[in-house]
Amino acid sequence: MKYLLSKDDVLKLSYISQKIVDKQLVVGPGGNISIRTDNIMWISPSGFALDQIQEDQWVPVQIHNGQSLHPSLRPSSEIAMHLEIYRNRKDINAIVHTHPPITIGIISTEHNEIPAMFPDFVALVGKVPFIEYVVPCSTELANSVINVLQDPAYNALYLKNHGLITLGTNIMQAYYRTEIIENAAKVFWVSKTVGTPRALLEHEIQEILNLEAEKYRQKLLERG
Repeated sequence: MKYLLSKDDVLKLSYISQKIVDKQLVVGPGGNISIRTDNIMWISPSGFALDQIQEDQWVPVQIHNGQSLHPSLRPSSEIAMHLEIYRNRKDINAIVHTHPPITIGIISTEHNEIPAMFPDFVALVGKVPFIEYVVPCSTELANSVINVLQDPAYNALYLKNHGLITLGTNIMQAYYRTEIIENAAKVFWVSKTVGTPRALLEHEIQEILNLEAEKYRQKLLERG
């Protein structure tokens, strides 16, 4: 049986891949992204820069057993991490794993989080936990990741000395979470250089979450 991505999915994956490279959220062949269509995960191929992937080079993988269905290309070396997320989070249909430099720089110090300092972070990202460094492309990393991300309260995860994972009901939502987190890292970095950063207070966070305009935006993003 031949598996084919829809033209719409190909366009979205290509668009997001280009955005990730243009925004310098990865360098070279770093990072990986995937989407779920029914029982198949479509993931970026191993060894490719994201902006070089052609329509027929996205690798289909059976989620239940991890079998790659591409005739010649290997799936990303982080395949185990993606599979564990899809197997445990039925609400998730897209995963973006990048190496955003400012985010990595901050979370790989004594800082285990990037504080919520503006509304978009609160409304579209939420609380982001972290895990300590684990060897990339390993079963140990996949297990460490899913131990945290199996909780549906979380849609992003910091990987110390490694990178960032963001999740979504669709690839646009997952990507926007990546972009917002890297922007939050920039805001935190700048604020630390000129004074003492002010994180939003709990009641201010709740006020943002209760805004009708934010609820509307979230619904639009969930539709893709």
